[in-house]
Amino acid sequence: MTMTFVATPRTALGTRAARRQRAGGLVPITVSRRGAPSLHCTLPVDQAERLAREVRHLCALRIGDAQLTVLKSSVVRHCVEDYIQHIDLVQVEAASEVTVEVALRVRADDCPGVKAGGIVEQRMRSIRVRCRADAIPDAIDVDLSKQQLMTSLTVKELALPPGVKLATRPDLVVLSIVVPRWLKKAEGEAKAAAQSPTTAAATPAAAKPEAKPEAKGDSKAPAKK
Repeated sequence: MTMTFVATPRTALGTRAARRQRAGGLVPITVSRRGAPSLHCTLPVDQAERLAREVRHLCALRIGDAQLTVLKSSVVRHCVEDYIQHIDLVQVEAASEVTVEVALRVRADDCPGVKAGGIVEQRMRSIRVRCRADAIPDAIDVDLSKQQLMTSLTVKELALPPGVKLATRPDLVVLSIVVPRWLKKAEGEAKAAAQSPTTAAATPAAAKPEAKPEAKGDSKAPAKK
């Protein structure tokens, strides 16, 4: 179900105006439109937080008498205080094709490589795909049920939902099943210990120190009577 948000048009633009709007409990919104000027509006803070938290891709935005289908583009937060400073949206048609970033959802419960002691070293958290705006998947599941230890999975091996086309380089590595470093270190130490002789055999018995010969001039000659 598509969520709908009711926005208020804004005419005051710029940094100072945005600061005043945020002080009044409103978050500035910009809606980009292909071939037309952008629309500027505001949302109450609670609604903006809900949009940022719950909307993955599409939602409906009502501005006055107009209702738009929009794609969430970016949510800009303050780097220290974490409040929303600005939200960017893009107007789309539900039946039009769009290129979007979709998250990868890794399922490693049945992975043979993980069961053998390996771990998942994930290099990509999302990929770009192209599909209809009203058919954007929430996430793409990554099946590892056939992935063995010391193997890698590339983008072209991902199973995409019907109607979804790849827009990312197919040769990129998504993840690898690798041996943990601590296990490699333990195996190396065990192998080294097995190949080396025992400490007792390797260390020669301590030799008894030889007595030093007396120096010729050390003893005193008997005194003459």
